[in-house]
Amino acid sequence: MLLLDSEALSAMSRGPAQRRDRVRALIAAMRRRDLPVGTVAAVLAEVVRGRAADAAVFAGLRRERVQVHPVDSRVGVRAGQLLGAARRRSDVAVDAFVVAVAELAGGAVIATVDVDDMTSLASHAKDVDVVTIQP
Repeated sequence: MLLLDSEALSAMSRGPAQRRDRVRALIAAMRRRDLPVGTVAAVLAEVVRGRAADAAVFAGLRRERVQVHPVDSRVGVRAGQLLGAARRRSDVAVDAFVVAVAELAGGAVIATVDVDDMTSLASHAKDVDVVTIQP
């Protein structure tokens, strides 16, 4: 599975051309392997602002068939454990939700610009890899 963080989700919809192309290439590679593409509901809080521009985000989710994974108690607890293991504060909680969903799904690749924070958290999870969408 490929999971998109907020920067990847934004890039897919309305980001700089090089980032957008990188995200779309990652999505295409997953589709060729018949693997799912997703994001986490908490990520939407970082990209949706109640403006007309939100339409591009929702259009991208539909166009690319991105599954939105919920944040339930299981994900919340695992995210908290990852924050503790990585000795990180709650300012990276949404990143921890993404890593927790990746791990609980049996493993995933996370597309991000924020490689340092994601890698720090993913180093405490099983079968979670991080890739940059930076050109």
